[in-house]
Amino acid sequence: MTCDYHTLKECWVGRAYSPDLVDDEFVKQILTETEEDLVGLSNILEGFGVTVKRPDYTNVDTTKRPQLLFPRHHLKKINGKLYIGGEEQDIDNWLDLLDNRDTYITLDNLNAASIIKANCKVIIDANATTRERALYLKRGNPEIEVVYQPLSCRKFDSNKHTNDVWTIIKEGVIISTPSGANSTLETLFPDWDILYLDYKDRDLKDLADSKKILWSPNQIPPQYRRWVGYSPETFFDVNCLAVDETNVLVTRYNKKVFDFLDKHGVTAHEVPLRHRYLWDGGLHSLTFDYYREPCE
Repeated sequence: MTCDYHTLKECWVGRAYSPDLVDDEFVKQILTETEEDLVGLSNILEGFGVTVKRPDYTNVDTTKRPQLLFPRHHLKKINGKLYIGGEEQDIDNWLDLLDNRDTYITLDNLNAASIIKANCKVIIDANATTRERALYLKRGNPEIEVVYQPLSCRKFDSNKHTNDVWTIIKEGVIISTPSGANSTLETLFPDWDILYLDYKDRDLKDLADSKKILWSPNQIPPQYRRWVGYSPETFFDVNCLAVDETNVLVTRYNKKVFDFLDKHGVTAHEVPLRHRYLWDGGLHSLTFDYYREPCE
């Protein structure tokens, strides 16, 4: 059993479409810069000794969003077993990253971004769909403990993934959106230090600039508007990626976050994602930790 914050050894990173597949110059620029940033992310991970794998798309439909978020939303590894969901044509693009294509289990409607592995337990959202998935996971892994996360932990962000609401940096350390405050999050992690961000902590200038530059109907052609996510409520400071117990990757400098991490002996490394507001995806959502060191 591994936890989602132990030392990262192998990471899968999403990929945008090739600019050659679109006919709009502004969209080409977005795809080019997105790939530049993902290459930068991959290089930083490799600098920490992490093996990085990325898909080569064989099935492409530009009317659909690029599979940037697919790895986090539809892939989960528990007890050495890889569970994978999503549409068949999308799955095929990722199976080639496996050394053995037979070592996975398909699970319909897998909401992997709302399944957290911590304290050698599996924490899963308490709703009908995820309860059904939890029972399936439990049958396949009878030795693990499944804990249902009360919906009050998500409160106003109830329609979002758990990794957009709170994230574990290391044992005993959590960063959360305001939705986690005054909830039962602290009952899941008693005696842990939790930083609750406020809405004013978001970089609203980034959001305003992104709205002006990226969300203009005059600049995003109608055939590509399905690519645009909804991120006015997103805290990208929460959607960060822990590399190990002393290093975490973030998209920007936030003094409150940096001071909190420094207090716990964690160094934050800035990794630019210029178009995160368009994709509505932070560093955690754009990656999949295929292998982390196991719990002791």
